[in-house]
Amino acid sequence: MSQTSTNVQDCIRACQECVAACERCLYEMGPNASDNDCPRCCRECIDLCNLCIAALSRDSRFAEEICRLCGEACRWCAEQCGEHDHDHCRECMTACQQCADECLAMSK
Repeated sequence: MSQTSTNVQDCIRACQECVAACERCLYEMGPNASDNDCPRCCRECIDLCNLCIAALSRDSRFAEEICRLCGEACRWCAEQCGEHDHDHCRECMTACQQCADECLAMSK
């Protein structure tokens, strides 16, 4: 992967912010039922963002592919959370969109 350290740090930061937003969304949703894939998408994003952070931190040879997958998951989660009017879902949607943009830029 031929990215600058600034790009890597920006992606890691976006992943960290996405994890925090997804964790908050999960907490706020609690045991409430959802009419779509939220909160399932939040769990996926948390796992993939943490994997992406680890891969980027150690300059993994698979970082580009992991970033692509993480970006796709974050886009999906942004769509799901965007269907709800709750503040925590809107914040999660924004964090997921930003993370998707950073991760997909890293995978090019």
